[in-house]
Amino acid sequence: MFEVLIVDDMPSQVESIAATIAAGKLRFAHIHKAFSGEEALKISRERRIHIVITDIRMPEMNGVELIRQLRETDSKIRIIVLSGYADFEYAQSVVPYNTSGYLMKPVNPEQLQSMLGKLLEEIAGEMEQRKQQQRDVYAFRENLPALRNELLKRLIGGERIPYSELERKLFLLNLPFSTEREAGMFIVRLEGRLQEYVNADRDLIEYAVMNMAEEVFKDVFHLWFCRDHNEYLVFVATPIEKVHGPDAAGSAVDRYEFDQRAATLKKKAEALLNSSLSIVLGSNWALFPEGLSDLYRTLVNGIRQIDDGRDGAFLRVIENPGEVVIGTMTSLYRPPLLLHLLDTGNWEGAEKKLNDIFAELKSVHYPPEYANEAYFAIANAYQYMTHKKGKLLSELGGASLGLMPSAPSLQQLERWAFSIFGSIRHLCHERGEKQKSGLIEKVHEYVAHNMNADLSLQTLAAHVGLHPAYLSRAYRAETGNNLSDYILRCRMELATYLLRNGEKKIYEIAQTVGYQAVPHFIKLFKAYSNMTPQEYRDRAVQT
Repeated sequence: MFEVLIVDDMPSQVESIAATIAAGKLRFAHIHKAFSGEEALKISRERRIHIVITDIRMPEMNGVELIRQLRETDSKIRIIVLSGYADFEYAQSVVPYNTSGYLMKPVNPEQLQSMLGKLLEEIAGEMEQRKQQQRDVYAFRENLPALRNELLKRLIGGERIPYSELERKLFLLNLPFSTEREAGMFIVRLEGRLQEYVNADRDLIEYAVMNMAEEVFKDVFHLWFCRDHNEYLVFVATPIEKVHGPDAAGSAVDRYEFDQRAATLKKKAEALLNSSLSIVLGSNWALFPEGLSDLYRTLVNGIRQIDDGRDGAFLRVIENPGEVVIGTMTSLYRPPLLLHLLDTGNWEGAEKKLNDIFAELKSVHYPPEYANEAYFAIANAYQYMTHKKGKLLSELGGASLGLMPSAPSLQQLERWAFSIFGSIRHLCHERGEKQKSGLIEKVHEYVAHNMNADLSLQTLAAHVGLHPAYLSRAYRAETGNNLSDYILRCRMELATYLLRNGEKKIYEIAQTVGYQAVPHFIKLFKAYSNMTPQEYRDRAVQT
């Protein structure tokens, strides 16, 4: 609430104004009274006064001197000057410089209430603005690490940010990095038991590593870091106080010192955490910001050569960034798809499929989009299965990583995939869907190894030693699907895979999937995909 101070050497005038203010509806918590300038100054030093109403003519200390001394301690205080008719022009001359307004004696109650109301609105507006600024500053400080983290992830991810925008962001985020200078980089990967921590515990560990890194590098290098989509800690550094152009940074001395500091960080972090970590750094430095993405990809490619979970390594990568090759995913789309393995209850096959997917992702240098691609394909299969059983995927617990703007780490994605796989398998068994009989496994195995042969019901029945009609009923009872539909789906999946990932001609693909008559194959494929095989291949090449 607000406080007002009334100053006049005439007590009757003070009491009259105080009564007028008290009779109004203004939000004053306290109405203070002073009968001299000295007394007014004493009250203003002891209380938070928002508005002062003072006479211009007083003995010993007049209103002008009081205003001057009040302004020395509080530039925001509002001051209303009172004057008699004889002092009217003098009071007016004071108003534009130090005061908020003036009133003539005897004071008109309505004018006083109106002026005080306007001043209170101004003060309340300024107080709210200051509070908002404080909230903004607090929010900015709270989110500063996340903002820095996100900007660095954009740069190492290869996003081209205009220089003017980047320089503005670097200034706002208080990052002492300059364009057209060289920067070093190293990556830290937690090893052993440190990889098993999740959520808040892992955040604390990474926070500790980042704090140690700042401590180790602070007197020689500016350091900027983030956690990337692999859950690696990425550090970018530039030497302090060398601002004479691109050649001033990244000298041999700087690079030697950079390597030594990184080694010191590894030693200190392992001692504190009582566990190991791996550090990979580049022998080459990169021009900031253009070269960061290539250098980053080189280091990621290098750290993937270090086996997960080992006791820790310290590696300098000499590889030319331009030689990094991005692998191509195939296991995700190689028939049979995960969805169909789950749908037919082939749990061993589904588990092997997951292992193949993650083995491929770990064995090649993949862009972040690959992890997202794998996530959405796996999540789609899981959602289909849980919805089929009358449940939501979220009911299985930890069921979704969300629609992520950036890819999850491989470890995070792998833990999620196998955890939900186990939950779905348990759900199916819980509902009386026991492991599929050897009969179904024999059928699936024969289909998988004889895709280009005769897969008629009679042939399959002869292979398993049953009557065709009995096999058909048994398969449908076990899987809920027609055997002919399963065979068609397997053949079309293989066809789409070959069209996307090979150079076989259309007639060769038709024969590979068991169709000697090419027109018949084209007709079936179009019914399956709404495109001819050639149209599908052309579109796959374009994308």
